[in-house]
Amino acid sequence: MFAKVKPNTQIIGQNIIYFNQVNSTNKFAMELIRQKMAENGTVVLAEYQSEGKGQFGREWMSNAYENLMFSIILKHVTNAPPNPFIINKTITVSMHQCLSKLLPDSQIKIKWPNDIYVDMRKISGILVENNFSGHHLNYSIIGIGLNVNQDFESIKDLKATSLKSKTGELSDRPGLLKQILEQFETNYLQMNTNSDTIEKLFNENLLGYRETSEFDIHDTIEKARIVECDKSGRLILEINAEHKPFLHGEIKQLIHA
Repeated sequence: MFAKVKPNTQIIGQNIIYFNQVNSTNKFAMELIRQKMAENGTVVLAEYQSEGKGQFGREWMSNAYENLMFSIILKHVTNAPPNPFIINKTITVSMHQCLSKLLPDSQIKIKWPNDIYVDMRKISGILVENNFSGHHLNYSIIGIGLNVNQDFESIKDLKATSLKSKTGELSDRPGLLKQILEQFETNYLQMNTNSDTIEKLFNENLLGYRETSEFDIHDTIEKARIVECDKSGRLILEINAEHKPFLHGEIKQLIHA
């Protein structure tokens, strides 16, 4: 099914490696790179990941044969970006654009740094792993999980959703993968020349952008206003009229669905 996916791209997804089960698509992609067998733009896709993880090693819950779980290998056909967090922003904006077309009547937001929420419930998570030699960016592996046909409505306490939960219909997963790869390549090939647009789209679609939200900061609940996510990926909050930068892991935005 996925082996027949042929996106209209120059690089991204021209080589797709498919598994029924793998420990982690990111780990397999890493092994391809170590063995010097990775083609630029290769997509590693699995129906089930036994060790699927999100940010900071958190588990990614996903039923087999119902969702999309894949990794993209980038060996940077473009010049290495001055700040590699633009890669994170580019794939996140691309996912946001795809979901906005599919769910035009829903509120779709980016939860810093790289989750996508639909109507205050998580639908997608992204994990970007970069490898450097000094200041040179050798490669990036982008891991993506998207809830597609899994039913989350029966799990009342889980703050997650899927395309099926929102539309009531099953989605064509291969067709959806094709759309995502095409959208991402369009943005990726323009990443260095069009970075200001990517930065703007990322910030404008942040959950709580220029609004007051609650954050867990060093185990203390604080109310703060999101100013922006800067070029290095730090979230800039306005607290008591002062702008303060935070790295991911230092704070947690509290979601009240």
